[in-house]
Amino acid sequence: MTNPLVVQAKEKVDDVDRNLKRFFDVVNSTLSWVPAPLQWVIDKVEEGMRWLNQKIVEFWERVNQLFEQPGDSDRLRQVGTGWVEQVGNKLGDIAGTITLDKMRTNVEWEGRAARAYSATVPPQSQGLNSVKDVANQMRASLNSLANSIDAFWIAMGVALATFVVAAVGAIAAACTVVGTPAAVAAIAGGLAAAIGIIGATIMALESHTNTIETEQNAIMQKIHDIGREWTMPNVGDMSDASVTDGDGSDWKVDN
Repeated sequence: MTNPLVVQAKEKVDDVDRNLKRFFDVVNSTLSWVPAPLQWVIDKVEEGMRWLNQKIVEFWERVNQLFEQPGDSDRLRQVGTGWVEQVGNKLGDIAGTITLDKMRTNVEWEGRAARAYSATVPPQSQGLNSVKDVANQMRASLNSLANSIDAFWIAMGVALATFVVAAVGAIAAACTVVGTPAAVAAIAGGLAAAIGIIGATIMALESHTNTIETEQNAIMQKIHDIGREWTMPNVGDMSDASVTDGDGSDWKVDN
């Protein structure tokens, strides 16, 4: 499903395109009947239009590239929720069932092997809870990135809407010969402002994306460390529960 904020921004892009075409049509129409004594107006307008055309090309290059890879904030939130619901919560529930106070080992068993077994229980629960914490951190990181994507498209909408307002005013001014040079300057200024806002917004998103990448790397390192540092059972001491090791078993069943 397409992000509604992206859809709104695309609608504003279409508004920009329509108003730019309308502006050029109005300017061409106005200049078509300029009398010879006002030739200086045509020269001034043509100079401004050349500069404006360059900025329009720059504008569309930036905008079109953004819509090719709009991001999917909803999907990021969905994946983050999956980490918690399908991994974190399930492992947390399991961890809650293997604490010493919920097991019969201390009641039914005693001796060296029983103590060795009991010693392995808390670290297993702690390990599972560590994975749950990682899942929560992953969701927070993905949600943060999703919020940045949404904020980016909101800012894009503002930039585009600002330019549309400037274009509408310029179209009105371009209906008169003497107002056309000022109209070109006005729409050029609005376009430059929009490009500036878009550029600043892109930089802000890239900066936050780099922060998220650092977070993700730290989370992946935690996942690696959990697997490497997971407490293993003391098999040697536990083996003393067997009656085949040459001595009596240290495990005794209470009657």
